[in-house]
Amino acid sequence: MISSPPFRQRKIIGRIITAALFVAVLFILIAAKIHFTESIGSHRLDNDVTLSSPNSRRQLQMLEKFGLSQHTAHLNFEIYNGETGETLLSLGDENEANPLNNLVDSRAPRNAHGRETAFFFHIRKSKGGAVKNIMTHCFNLRRAEKKTSPESLTFVDGVLNIDTQTLAGLKKAQETNLVDSGLVDVIVSSYFFEGMMLFNPTHQGRAFTFLPHPVYQTESLYRSLKKRYPDSFRRTDISEWVQSDAFTDNWVVRSLINQHSGELTEDHLVVAKIILAQKFVVGISQYPKETLKRLVMYYGWNEVNGKGFECMNHFLNLENDEDVQFEGKIERGSERWKLLSTVNKYDMDLYYYSLQLFAKQGSTLFGRPYVDKDGVPIDFAKLKAQKDKEKLEAFLNSFHAGDE
Repeated sequence: MISSPPFRQRKIIGRIITAALFVAVLFILIAAKIHFTESIGSHRLDNDVTLSSPNSRRQLQMLEKFGLSQHTAHLNFEIYNGETGETLLSLGDENEANPLNNLVDSRAPRNAHGRETAFFFHIRKSKGGAVKNIMTHCFNLRRAEKKTSPESLTFVDGVLNIDTQTLAGLKKAQETNLVDSGLVDVIVSSYFFEGMMLFNPTHQGRAFTFLPHPVYQTESLYRSLKKRYPDSFRRTDISEWVQSDAFTDNWVVRSLINQHSGELTEDHLVVAKIILAQKFVVGISQYPKETLKRLVMYYGWNEVNGKGFECMNHFLNLENDEDVQFEGKIERGSERWKLLSTVNKYDMDLYYYSLQLFAKQGSTLFGRPYVDKDGVPIDFAKLKAQKDKEKLEAFLNSFHAGDE
């Protein structure tokens, strides 16, 4: 049966309308995607988190939630889910007094906003002793450390006699305007926020750190304390100690977010990751030579008598330097290993994240190949999907075999 002309016309008009609607919807979707991309306008840190820089003032409750209220400090970022675009956490603020502005972004050009001084956030049991000796004796860098009492603005054995490893010493360093004095090339402190307060937006700190494996770090700290206070630890093994009030869990995460007590959450971990990625050149205690090579390149340190790396190897190879001992005695997969990993679960997650940053910064900051030993590009998304973090360690072990 042949359709009548009016029916054919209606059919053609219907198709035209359908096509027009399809084109309109497609245009809306494309426009929305462009707007979403522009609103994020940022770089990826991993497979889940994307950062942006919104110009909006956020609620003071976020400060209190993350224990930063005493310094009125929170981050100029919104955290998005990279797949859905959902806002996971808001930390934006226009406050110029934000202490994090005292540190330059790790990828920013040198001296772009004024004077700069290196800031070594010293994580305990992370080769800090060797690194300090290397900076002083191999690269003639001036730093502060208490050598004799009382403290003074005098040098003892090439080191300024000011204690930047205590809160009282940091207060004195701030009162004497240590950073602007020009007396030191590097600020070294295990107090991240208080150390950061020595700087200001016109004389910023450029930060680096060495991250240790949390299990080995905890074991090393326990052995050190047991040796120093034998009576107190005679009847306390490491399993009892890490479950006692005397032990501070997840020390690195707590230090970065300035929350030294109370329960931590995944949100706290996200903030610590952002600070680490945005503000630090990341070093790994397991790869000291590669890390130090990067620091020399990054800061432009000059070798003493052209023997900087020979001198560096000397201090790294000192057998009596406890910080150099990386591998502990606790067996991987043992009950003690599981306990220490669980107690420090957020530091464990931050450590594995730092391994990713270490590999990525090797490519973005130092021109290191972003591939494995066979020349195959690293697929961090696949590694994460497999939830096999040991593979990342295995890769780095093979890639940095030359550090041995």
